[in-house]
Amino acid sequence: MSEVKWDTRLTVMLDTTVVTPIDSFNPTFNSPVQPLHSLEADNVAHVVQPKAFTFSMAVKAIGPVVAKLTQMALEHKSFNIGVQEASGSDWTFQQIVFNDCYITSAASTIVIDGVPTTTFNCVCLEVTPTSA
Repeated sequence: MSEVKWDTRLTVMLDTTVVTPIDSFNPTFNSPVQPLHSLEADNVAHVVQPKAFTFSMAVKAIGPVVAKLTQMALEHKSFNIGVQEASGSDWTFQQIVFNDCYITSAASTIVIDGVPTTTFNCVCLEVTPTSA
């Protein structure tokens, strides 16, 4: 097996605007399945529950994108956001697009010796991955 060398940089895009400077982007995909039991046997079937797509992102509050995202949160405005390769080709996907997203909460961290960071927690109604 060849040695893995990660040298890819990812970009987060809010529609056509780059979200920068960004510290982290953490997507979560939930696809819950519940086993169905019976009096006579265990695990006789399963029930597929609705999928849920959420993500959080921490953005330095020094650019206009934090103000734009905060305004969208206050107005309950939907948006699309995507993660894509900016350089390199190590990532499994070329792009993942999160469609019809809504901000569910925003929290800021203000420190004495650094730049304030705002963390946005979001829910999304559709996710479209594109593989290489």
